[in-house]
Amino acid sequence: MIRKIALILAVAVFTVACMPIYTFAADEGLEAAIKTVKQYFTIPDGFKEFDYGVGSIGDRRIWDLYWYSTDGSTISASVDNNGDIINYSFYDYSVYDNIKRLFKINRQEAKAKAEEIVKKINPEIYDSLKFIDTNPPVLSDDVYYFNYIRTYNGIPFPQNNISVSINRRTGEIQQYIKQWDNDLIFPSFEKVLNIEEAQKAYIEKLGLRLTYNSLVSDDKTEIYAAYTPKYNSNYYIDALTGEKVFLGYYYYGFDDAVYNEKLKDAIAVGEGGIELSPQEIEAVNEVSKLLTQEEVEKKIKGIKFLELDENYILSSAGLSRSWASKDDFIWRLYFEKRISEASKGFDYVYVTVDAKNGEIRSFSRTYNDIDDKEPKFDINESRKESEKIIKELVPEKFAQTEYQETDDYRIFLDEKEKPKTYSFNYVRNVNGVLFPENNISVIFDAVNGRILNFNIQWFEPVFPSVENAIPIDKIYEKLFSEMGLSLQYRMDYNTSINSDALKLSSLQPLPERNAKLRLVYALDESKPIIFDAFTGEILGYDGKPYKENKMQEYNDISGHYAEEVIKLLAENGIALEGPEFRPNEEIKQKDFLLLVSQILNVGYRFYGKTAIKDDKEVEDLYLLLIREGIVKQDEKDPEASLTREESVKFLIRVLKYDKVAELGDIFNCTFKDKDEISPNLIGYVVIAKGLKIVSGDGEYFRPKNKLSRADAILLIYNYLQIQ
Repeated sequence: MIRKIALILAVAVFTVACMPIYTFAADEGLEAAIKTVKQYFTIPDGFKEFDYGVGSIGDRRIWDLYWYSTDGSTISASVDNNGDIINYSFYDYSVYDNIKRLFKINRQEAKAKAEEIVKKINPEIYDSLKFIDTNPPVLSDDVYYFNYIRTYNGIPFPQNNISVSINRRTGEIQQYIKQWDNDLIFPSFEKVLNIEEAQKAYIEKLGLRLTYNSLVSDDKTEIYAAYTPKYNSNYYIDALTGEKVFLGYYYYGFDDAVYNEKLKDAIAVGEGGIELSPQEIEAVNEVSKLLTQEEVEKKIKGIKFLELDENYILSSAGLSRSWASKDDFIWRLYFEKRISEASKGFDYVYVTVDAKNGEIRSFSRTYNDIDDKEPKFDINESRKESEKIIKELVPEKFAQTEYQETDDYRIFLDEKEKPKTYSFNYVRNVNGVLFPENNISVIFDAVNGRILNFNIQWFEPVFPSVENAIPIDKIYEKLFSEMGLSLQYRMDYNTSINSDALKLSSLQPLPERNAKLRLVYALDESKPIIFDAFTGEILGYDGKPYKENKMQEYNDISGHYAEEVIKLLAENGIALEGPEFRPNEEIKQKDFLLLVSQILNVGYRFYGKTAIKDDKEVEDLYLLLIREGIVKQDEKDPEASLTREESVKFLIRVLKYDKVAELGDIFNCTFKDKDEISPNLIGYVVIAKGLKIVSGDGEYFRPKNKLSRADAILLIYNYLQIQ
């Protein structure tokens, strides 16, 4: 068996770069596959170059088809021998640029196109599909995404679905992907638990727990308390028995030698920290009294279970700041030795060490001698041996942890094979509250009886008291009302992988394995399951109050002259917080500049943001716009109402025309109230009129009038028309 390291992937990965492993002589199947694609999709005349490949899973043959144009655009598709189109992709590079714009195709038109192609290709299953509304697009998106999941007797089966993306510039189908399993046996739902029974089972068998969680802000690590799930999202409640079930992952592997090289490359970068030059390292050593490289190397070689004999050579070493705390420094040392004189391969040991106290933070090693050997240790013996080593390395920290059952069990090609490695995880317990981000984890070699991988994440923040935390029963009420348990069909992947799984074309979906369907109760996963321990409010993964990302709608714009434009821009992620838009109200400088930030190609943290929540966000917004030259420091006045001439000034600066606009004497302003325009802004107003960003109130510009919120949206809309 080839050496593998288990790697968890999502449901499917589609790429165009790799060609299939299996190839066969062309036959009538290729012709049929080409005709099938052309029956539903147009292959433009410019795509003259054609290539193909074919793969096989059991009796199922899948043709991969490729068309290329001279400008680098590509069309690819996969069709099986039943004439089922598995996927289609069209990347027309000639239509892409880096300019934000409003697109001619709106979401309703795009959705109609998506449904048309789905129904055309799949008439026999169309009625069993359920449209799932996804997050609304933002201006930077080039496509609309639409997803349709499979249902059976009205019960969703999310792992079978059809997704379509429509190019917003051209209206063309950019991608079509069908993930579908045939000949499935759907369990009966006649004897399922009712919702009250399911909720009780969830609380007893899965449930939430109070945890500490970290949030990094301004280079500081802050801790907040929240109720979070005890188990990850691969656990469910069996709808028939009420038991906890783990439905597994897809597992794939990669060769150790490749991993070895990538690891060496990664060491040069550090563990996500800031690299120091030799001169800076020397300075840090003098100031902080860090351990030297020689001291760390000597300590590591003295640890017996690492087995660093004289044949291991220190290949590289580096010092960087810890990701968790800028005050901590980590030494990273990479040792390697040639496996044999005749071999080109190397064994490696990679170790990271706390540069202040010499404590081992992590280590990993190759394991190239466990193939074709029987494991000597079972899971209990492996855990016992692992804990001996952990106690030797970090006894004080280990005493503060609690063992957590892990679901990272290996799935092997031969389901009869005993596991050769085990994973164990120990989570820090702070006064009865778990802190999952501080943990000790190991992978144990059950063949040779040694740890292959050890890692500790540990830092010393301030932990808030949880004395006044909301009782968990109140949180469960919130959980079931906000997320809700519902019936779903889910694939149980706790079975063996068919050997053909490793021989697939990269364009094909993951294979049907000897998996079975289960009927389960599952939570709505569209929201994060994180509840503030003191308010019960749902939190995002950033630790801040969660806000559902949906298209902004308003209840006070019906019949307003700017109604359609307000709706159009909201559909593209350019909006102010509702539900009231207050179109005739004067707009504040900070709110207009927030709209401006939404049309920039920089400052990604403001994409989709419709309101400035606090002083920190105000400062961040102005820092961004001052850096980009759109606002000057002395112009900063967040709460002030904006005049028409000031708003034009900011938009012309977005266009980078301000240097020309400041040549005021060269401009001929035709507005009758030009004398009321500030002399230094004449050029800005004239350029804005020439570009049709403003037209004026008849023949008057009225520069000193306060800009309304509706007119602010119209200005942004006019700006986007010139792009």
